[in-house]
Amino acid sequence: ALAVGLAGRGRGSGVVVSRGELVEIGGGVRIPEIIRRAGARLIEVGTTNRTRAEDFAEPLAEGRARIVLRVHPSNFTMSGFTETPDARAVAAVAHAHGAIVIDDLGSGALLDTAALGLAHEPTPEERLDAGADLVTFSGDKLVGGPQAGYLVGRADLIARIRRDPLARAMRPDRVPMAAVALTLGLYRAGRATTEIPVWRMIAAPV
Repeated sequence: ALAVGLAGRGRGSGVVVSRGELVEIGGGVRIPEIIRRAGARLIEVGTTNRTRAEDFAEPLAEGRARIVLRVHPSNFTMSGFTETPDARAVAAVAHAHGAIVIDDLGSGALLDTAALGLAHEPTPEERLDAGADLVTFSGDKLVGGPQAGYLVGRADLIARIRRDPLARAMRPDRVPMAAVALTLGLYRAGRATTEIPVWRMIAAPV
């Protein structure tokens, strides 16, 4: 909600999303509803099963949108006749038109899941390296900390979001912040797979 609020209002306040990524996440929350509640305008591109990087160009070139939103399908899969655009290619198209790329990763893996025998889950670092300006992800799920939402990326955009009046309503108090700091400290110390319960279970040998 805070991230797509960067789109503003009026002409150019569109948020471009692939039709294949207009998903419902936990608790019945739907991406189109979040965009509408933020006062932005949803612009759908591509098709449910196949979207390409060039599909994002038209609404950006016409000045109808300021944001490209990518949503990682972390809780479902599509197979068969499908095509998903490369993250770097989408970022290149967006930045060529002065747009912001927001990448919602959902579960937010901070460790390499493939190294522990699971399918690869993209990390915030990977998406930032691929050109995303902002990355959002959950603070519980795979991070393994308290119920929270993380928003990382460009300092100037984070500063703009901090000034949004809605940010004050979403501001966490000291207890969740202490738990966030403790959880991230375990990652920094290299102790995530031995001390964070979800990673301790994932890392356990069969």
